[in-house]
Order: sequence, then structure tokens, then C-alpha cells
Amino acid sequence: MNDIENRIKKAQSDSAELEQLLGDYLPLLKKQAGAAASPLLDYEDRLSLAMLTFVSCVRQYTENRGSFISFFSVCFHNRINDEIRRQNRYWKSIQAPGSDAAELEAAAGKASLEAYDREQERLSLCEEIDRLSDAIGVYGVVWKDLPRICPKQARAKATCRQLAVAVLLNPEFHTMFFEQKKLPQAQLASALFISPKTIEKHRKYIVTLIILLSGDYPGIRAFLPQYREVIPIEDGNYH
Repeated sequence: MNDIENRIKKAQSDSAELEQLLGDYLPLLKKQAGAAASPLLDYEDRLSLAMLTFVSCVRQYTENRGSFISFFSVCFHNRINDEIRRQNRYWKSIQAPGSDAAELEAAAGKASLEAYDREQERLSLCEEIDRLSDAIGVYGVVWKDLPRICPKQARAKATCRQLAVAVLLNPEFHTMFFEQKKLPQAQLASALFISPKTIEKHRKYIVTLIILLSGDYPGIRAFLPQYREVIPIEDGNYH
């Protein structure tokens, strides 16, 4: 397995690695967006489609699909063609007999709104990443380190999630974390019968999970199905 395949495998379960991968391959996406010239799609629309296609390809990629870059190129080409066909249908429908200026304006407005929605989705995700980066930074966690600190084993990830949920559901732990800015490691180890060394080893990842699960980060959680729900503070019982 080559380097990009290793990174893709990580990115499929790690939003930080996905964001880094997207940034590293942005020059390629810009090049492909520039080459896919069409009078119906401006450059910004094509670049947005390239980015969305890239993320989709990362999620879907498996080794039996061959080269990832080739896989992405084919998918992007198909998506551009689909979008062009869709735009053509719009224009043909509004230019059909009986069409008037109002229909033309409505179709153009719909296309503009769709482009606006795509851009807002991208900007919203970037804003979430900035907020999460600032939030975890208070605890000494750096965004670019997330791929490295993410546990490799499913069992370790499950343990970290259990610890994060415990902090969110226990008022005492919650206060220590959010007000004192301290992960209650000794208390967690005692309450959940988990080795203090295990908690210390994964401290940064646990901190990130606590903030991710408790905050308003729907875009980031969309990349992590197992962390989509927000955990509320309840009665202090562990669920």
C-alpha cells in the first residue's frame, strides 16, 4: 500500500487527515477544475465540484479501484458532465416554446442558489475547523497532530469515547474539564476502572472527542458517523 492509500485509509475515519489531504491535493484539484472548461460552469463552480468529488472519492475508495488519482479523475469528469447535462436541461426547458422571461429568471436564480449553497457548505466546514482548532488548543492539542494521536485500534477508540462521554455526563468531571480546563484523569481511571497510563496515552484524543461531542460541529461530525450525536449533560449516570 503506497503513501496516498495509507493516508486515504486514515482520512476515511479522521476528519483532520481528510482536511490535510484535501489541502495537499488542492493544486491538483485547481488544475483539473481549470482544464474542465465549460460555458455553463465558471471556475469557482468547477473547483467546488472538484473538492466535493475529492471528499466523496476518499470516502468510497478501496484498493481494488486502482490508482486513487485516476479514480478521482474519472469521477470528477463524470460529475462535471452530469452538471453540464443538468444545466443544459435547465436552459432547454426555459427556452422551449411558451417560456418567458420570468421562467428564465427563475431557472437562473435556482442555479445561483445551488452554487451559493455549495459555497456556504464549504465555508461553514472551514469555520467549524477553525473553531474546533481554537477550542482544543486551550488544552494543548494542535489540529495538525490529530491524525498522529488518533488510536489505530477500534477497541482503543471505543475506550476513548467511553471516557469522553463519562466527562460529559458527570457534572463533577464536566466542571473540572470546562471550567478548570483539566481532564480528570485520576477520577476517570478510578470510576471506569481504566489504567491511568491508557488515559494519559490518549489524553489529547479524549480531549478532542469531548469538545467535538459537546459542541456545534455538525459538518465535522458528518465525516465521523460514530460521533454524529451531541452528548448532553444529564444526571451524572454513564450511558
